[in-house]
Amino acid sequence: MLALRALVLAALLALLTACAGGSAVRQDSPTTAPVSSADSDGEDGAETPLSEGTCWTETMLGADPQAILALATAQRVSYFAAAHALADRPAFEKTRSCAKSHRIEVYRVVQIPSLTPKLTSYAVLLRTDRPLYRALERAVLNTCMTKPLAAAAVQSRLPGAVVRPALPIGMKVSWAPPSPEQFQRGQRVFACTFVQQRASTIRYADVFGRRFPTSQRTCIDSRALVYVDCARKHDRERIAVIDAKVAVLARRFPGPRGIKRGPDGRYLDVRPARYAVLDRACTSYLRAISTTKRLTGIAEIDVDAWPAPDGSYPIACEADTRPEQKPLRTKGSVYNR
Repeated sequence: MLALRALVLAALLALLTACAGGSAVRQDSPTTAPVSSADSDGEDGAETPLSEGTCWTETMLGADPQAILALATAQRVSYFAAAHALADRPAFEKTRSCAKSHRIEVYRVVQIPSLTPKLTSYAVLLRTDRPLYRALERAVLNTCMTKPLAAAAVQSRLPGAVVRPALPIGMKVSWAPPSPEQFQRGQRVFACTFVQQRASTIRYADVFGRRFPTSQRTCIDSRALVYVDCARKHDRERIAVIDAKVAVLARRFPGPRGIKRGPDGRYLDVRPARYAVLDRACTSYLRAISTTKRLTGIAEIDVDAWPAPDGSYPIACEADTRPEQKPLRTKGSVYNR
């Protein structure tokens, strides 16, 4: 059964490019910062502190090599360390009305009281390989999760698990520190961000309900072994992804060495009881975002993405029929609340 799971998922992922269009153990005690006076629709061209419900122009701190060099010199870190840290970090220079097409939304701002005294200079935020930065990242990602995502993370029983909603290629959930200028002005809050490669009026809150386009949901046609958009017939839908990176690095969950080869292909050697726990975590999230009673949550691991190129260890949560039941072919998304 486990080998079959891995084999089917590997075949699906091989065709992806052709068809794609809270932790269990808290590391800190982060808090959500209060919302500022910024209007939720935002204002074009305004300079404002990082605030919940604001959208921003797409300028990145890593866009100007000379600016990177100046910052690296001022903070006494290597140019390469600064360039790596700033490559995908929003500059947060000017706001963009969220009612208009935008690429960057700050859907929540987070404070980490226990780590704030250690943020003595912006250099801390450039040394991404240091333990302090990693602790900060874990704490922020923990608090950036919505309640249903955080509940699924707890139910996974994976220490440090982070759960994100499934998103199409070109959209991602991430986080970012304040810009050097904001930091200099005393800001010690961190942004939970929803980033889109193509600007649109979609907001992060839309992802969890009917407003998100069904054509951008990710579904699977198991008969043809292809990914399809959820407006087409399918029998499975990808609803979320659990990142098990912390658990793998702590040797609390099998890493690359746990990949075995069986008669049906390669698979990750995970006990059925462990898969059952992950299935329940996926099901808890499914129940939070859907009224369907005909499907359950199923956890899937693709050994070819163990780890993924970004260093994560993704466990996919899919809405599917139980293994002993006949697959249910349908159209539309399970996100219907």
